Amino acid sequence: MTPARRSRAGAAAAAGGNVDLREAWWKVGDQGNTGSCVGWGAADAVLRWHFVKAGRLAKTERLSVRYLWMAAKETDVYTTRPTSFIESDGTWLTAALGLAQKYGVVTDKVLPFKLGGQSQMYTGTANAFYAIASQRRISSYFNLGRNLAAWRDWLATKGPILTRLDVDEAFMQATAKKGKLDSFTANSGMGGHCVALVGYVNGRFIVRNSWGTGWGDKGFAYAADTYAQPAFTEAYGVVV
Repeated sequence: MTPARRSRAGAAAAAGGNVDLREAWWKVGDQGNTGSCVGWGAADAVLRWHFVKAGRLAKTERLSVRYLWMAAKETDVYTTRPTSFIESDGTWLTAALGLAQKYGVVTDKVLPFKLGGQSQMYTGTANAFYAIASQRRISSYFNLGRNLAAWRDWLATKGPILTRLDVDEAFMQATAKKGKLDSFTANSGMGGHCVALVGYVNGRFIVRNSWGTGWGDKGFAYAADTYAQPAFTEAYGVVV
């Protein structure tokens, strides 16, 4: 899908000033030693923000990271071998968004990220699970490409952005620079990672990560255009 035409108000907002979507109730999570970044970026960051703002989710509730992450692994383009039960394996951003659009999402209480001692997942029926999920579907999602102006416009008028980047040394060492990301090093071989963009301040995009509050600046980073343009390879906006 392609983004909707930019509004005059959005263009004006994107042209100058700051946009900061962060909220006190919207705590940064920690994916631990898992490949669940798409689940965190989609469920806990972008979708949670939208559903809370729409009055369809309490601020104290979290959406199920595990559901979108594991379900997306069943439907993404990786078909070489099954990996939905492999904690270290990740998935595609569009697979997670497609699931949220077709089936909806559930809360973390229904399917927690951290499973119990018996590794127990959902014990009800599939029909019951998807009936719950259907109460919170997104209506659409839009491919924002790699257009930084379009990103700023979306952040100013629509909300957070789900994005993917190629991890480099600067990202790994973001804590030492208090979250500032200035220059990107291509072909670092560190793999891809899903995060959310949640605004822009002083010309830098606010990056919400899922590596806990000990990373970057209390869980956030600030990417200059010189970093964002080459580093971020996908970006999607959501409408609920």
